Amino acid sequence: MEKRRGMLGRVILSLVVLIGLSISVCLGAAMPGGAQEIATRSKAAALCELAAVRPDEPITRAEVADVLVSSFQLARIKPLITAEPVQKKFEYADPLGVIDEGFAVPSASDIDSHPLVESIEGLYKVRAVDPGDGRFRPDEGATVGFFLDALARVVFGVDRGADAQALQALLNEKFGIGAVAAEAADSLLTRRQAARYLNAILGHSDGFATVTVLVTADIHGHLEPYKPGTSERFIGGMSRMAEFVTAFKAANPNVVLLDVGDAPYNSNVANMFQGKPVIEVMNIMGYDAMAIGNHDFDYPQDAMKRNALLADFPFLSANTYVDGLYPAHLLPRVTLERAGRTIAVIGLTDHSSAAYTHPNNVKGITFENHFAAAARQVEAVRGKADVVITLAHLHGDNYKLPERVAGIDFEFGGGNDVVAFPQLIGDTWLISAGKHSEAVGVLNINFLGRDIIGFNFGHVFITENLPEHQGVADLIADYAAELDVKMGEVIGSTSVFLDGERATVRLKESNLGNLVADALAAVAGADIALQNGGGVRASIQPGPITLKDAYTILPFDNRVVVIEATGDTIWKALENGVGPYPSAAGQFLQVSGMKYTFDAAKPAGSRIVSVTVGDEPIELDKVYRVVANDFLTGGGDFYTMLAECKVVVDTKLWLRDAFTEYIKAVGSVAPQLEGRITILNEAK
Repeated sequence: MEKRRGMLGRVILSLVVLIGLSISVCLGAAMPGGAQEIATRSKAAALCELAAVRPDEPITRAEVADVLVSSFQLARIKPLITAEPVQKKFEYADPLGVIDEGFAVPSASDIDSHPLVESIEGLYKVRAVDPGDGRFRPDEGATVGFFLDALARVVFGVDRGADAQALQALLNEKFGIGAVAAEAADSLLTRRQAARYLNAILGHSDGFATVTVLVTADIHGHLEPYKPGTSERFIGGMSRMAEFVTAFKAANPNVVLLDVGDAPYNSNVANMFQGKPVIEVMNIMGYDAMAIGNHDFDYPQDAMKRNALLADFPFLSANTYVDGLYPAHLLPRVTLERAGRTIAVIGLTDHSSAAYTHPNNVKGITFENHFAAAARQVEAVRGKADVVITLAHLHGDNYKLPERVAGIDFEFGGGNDVVAFPQLIGDTWLISAGKHSEAVGVLNINFLGRDIIGFNFGHVFITENLPEHQGVADLIADYAAELDVKMGEVIGSTSVFLDGERATVRLKESNLGNLVADALAAVAGADIALQNGGGVRASIQPGPITLKDAYTILPFDNRVVVIEATGDTIWKALENGVGPYPSAAGQFLQVSGMKYTFDAAKPAGSRIVSVTVGDEPIELDKVYRVVANDFLTGGGDFYTMLAECKVVVDTKLWLRDAFTEYIKAVGSVAPQLEGRITILNEAK
């Protein structure tokens, strides 16, 4: 019975339009055709149970959560139940952050076993209720004040910074509700009152509508779940993401599904098939558009063209040109219609993308200034669209776009790899949706007529307690099985944890970074080996090392190249590597054959304090034999000084193959930290 009472759903949604009953009918006693006939219709039955069957009975706080979630297209979220208490988390602003159990546990201590727990979680996720003392009290009667406060937060949102009184004043201004005396606010809310309040909004003569935008970002080929170093459980995985998305779309009208770029590549299974499995899954999920990110150029242009033809949705980039012309496989923007409203979606690619990928993959490609491209596209749609959205894979410039280009309502940022609440910059809301298939952002835009009157936003974190989409799970399993046949070979072993975590390889000496650099030096017989931390993508647990491990930690198709470089050039390269510190930039260098010290307190460009090659101080005029991957020697990650060096040998050997051969030759490894990188005034 409790679950049936929870089916209030869009129960109240425009009573006249939805079920042909006036509010007076559903709130009164007489119903044309008789109550039994009406009750056979599911939504009508739920409505009449709310407003007529027991109209003067108080509605519980849990039932309020359920009806608000249903009426305004919020996500129902199944929490992760743990044996021991875990601190609740909602966001992380550090690109090195990861999702763990804390993001998925219940938001209140007294809802674990409640039948409406998923609706209660949905209300917490958009911050429509305050954490308070950590208890929700689901079966207590809801007061008028509690209901109106939650309703106002759902309709207008909490990110604008208005307090409860201001939000309820907006309810009164727009819908004629919300202005209640203090004593009335503390009174229990009846089901009849709840129906009337909701009908004032959902049945408004100007036409109220919610359009939901589901958004993902920086998936990086993470088809399968993975276990972060800080978590006891697996997170992510596109089969669970697909199940959430398809179920949400089936239950709610007017949904848009978007991706902010860097989706197809960078995991073993994705790379082996050049992004095809990811695109096939995205087709099943029903994406409406995807922006092009810098890592979408990690393979030759033919791969992108094949994936664009395979996709049932457009690839968007307003500022990417091939041989001076706009390519046929891309679109600058797309216009979508939902709930009678027009939504313009513009794709933007970081104009520095050529520096982040292999030079051969961007031959003939030019990237127009992304600010100029955005301004041109916004100008073309502003006044014609009811909402303007940018899919902006601009890394640090995500925060600058709203300052440079006016007229954007919502900017979905890619490349930052963060999970954060919406941030207002100028007149634009910047939204970050996470990475690695760990989360889906749910943005609900509320319209009155054609005007945006508010929005709410929350992340749905993809954890192992969520159900899988069987078709997607089977598809991924088929590709993974084909991969495993090739990848199961054991190439060696390690007796220690090989640390490839982002917070290590991009900020300090790593034993895995040392091992990769040593492998480079060994294969090339070089004086010095340089390896960018951003090219090391995973850790390895103690035990056997398989070919799959080699592909996981070194997923990019980079070749081993030997150059001749002066000591002065090497010094400048090291300065480039530590320049962004303490930002976890991929250009941070792991090394072999040398040691270096830098002072983080000094300005970028003058941080290197000392460098030794072997046991001797580096000689700035001396020419050294340096081995690195061809991403670096081609000038990637701003290593332009290396691109100017003479190439002695292009080995044609993939970096992961050099690593594999080295492990096979050594057999068992146990690399240690050796003081190769010393940091003065290290960031805490």
